[in-house]
Amino acid sequence: MGSLARRVLVTTDVARKRLERSLHDGAQQRLVAATTTLGLALRRLEHGEDGAAELVEEASAELAQCVEDLRDLARAIYPTVLSERGLPGALNDLARRAAGVVEIEAVPEERLPEAVELTAYLVVSEALAGPGDAVVSVRSEGSALVVSVSGAAVPEDHLERLRDRIEALDGSIEGDEGSSLRAVIPISVG
Repeated sequence: MGSLARRVLVTTDVARKRLERSLHDGAQQRLVAATTTLGLALRRLEHGEDGAAELVEEASAELAQCVEDLRDLARAIYPTVLSERGLPGALNDLARRAAGVVEIEAVPEERLPEAVELTAYLVVSEALAGPGDAVVSVRSEGSALVVSVSGAAVPEDHLERLRDRIEALDGSIEGDEGSSLRAVIPISVG
């Protein structure tokens, strides 16, 4: 097994474990808490005790947060906005939620292969995860999609995960001292 294939397997295992941990520490814990709280509310109702309504409200809040946790996890796996609105809509959504001011210079309107769109989205998402302003450009150049983000500050371990994903698609990514990022993703992904 080659070095890249080994890194892709390790990255996949790490991502799977992170997903398991997120489910266990987030949604599962909230569901357990809501179930327990609803059980307490039911006992109070059965015994004619006060405070059942407050417990139901508390459980409802836990369940609402659980739904948000699950939506966040689903977005991390394959963002709904990407499947519904394509890359332009998904990147505008990222820009709107970013900590700094983000200018989207260019994004192709046409739909691209799913793996290409998701990889471009993940590159921009990682680049916009930190504080600060950024400029994003996503352009079709020949048979590749070129994603450029100036103002990007991607931690080295995140950059390595992106590199593995992009190299698995026969692309490349490079960063410039944490201030810019450029990824080249072949469009003709099998």
